[in-house]
Amino acid sequence: MMSEPDGAFLKLRIARPDLVRWLDAPPARASGWVDWRDIGGQWYFDAGPEELRGISMMQLVRTMAECDAILARSATNRQALRGILNAAETPEIRHATYDPGTRDFVAGTLTYSENLNDFIVFLAIARGAAAFLAPDEHGIAVIHNYLWGDEDEQITQAALRLGPGSASGFMDEAEGRSAGGAFQALADQMLDQARPPLDELDTLR
Repeated sequence: MMSEPDGAFLKLRIARPDLVRWLDAPPARASGWVDWRDIGGQWYFDAGPEELRGISMMQLVRTMAECDAILARSATNRQALRGILNAAETPEIRHATYDPGTRDFVAGTLTYSENLNDFIVFLAIARGAAAFLAPDEHGIAVIHNYLWGDEDEQITQAALRLGPGSASGFMDEAEGRSAGGAFQALADQMLDQARPPLDELDTLR
């Protein structure tokens, strides 16, 4: 069966010095939050397919430990994000830029993963950014299918609201359904073969 990975995108409205501090800081651990069941959906665990909202605390703790082990392989958020971007099947469908005018940092790839642990890893990296946001700063992180199937199959798997300030949390189902639209214009641009890849992650200092 052909793999159909979802895209993963992050947008932060953040001052550049704070962005650089976050990029150079160690990734947050997924076990720092306990609301991962709110991703929802059905996933394969040791005992087979199971609704995420119904998994036991033991299974949740085991999953957190697996994700924390992955996050611990990266010394910084910059390195962790580089791993996310490198999941892109081609350079044209990954993106990382900072706009000093709007103070918006946008990063992601149209082809990331289909795996729950990978999703949690990406979302934990994003959630860690909230600790670096000023009271008037905010962000969003989305896992969304931009490429595969019909329009009704191109759904948002998970959407996080970051900020204002250090808060973060999952959007409710109704709000989350439209969250992928925050990156739709970018996704369309990335699929335009005439557009050169934009990847500033390593030069943001």
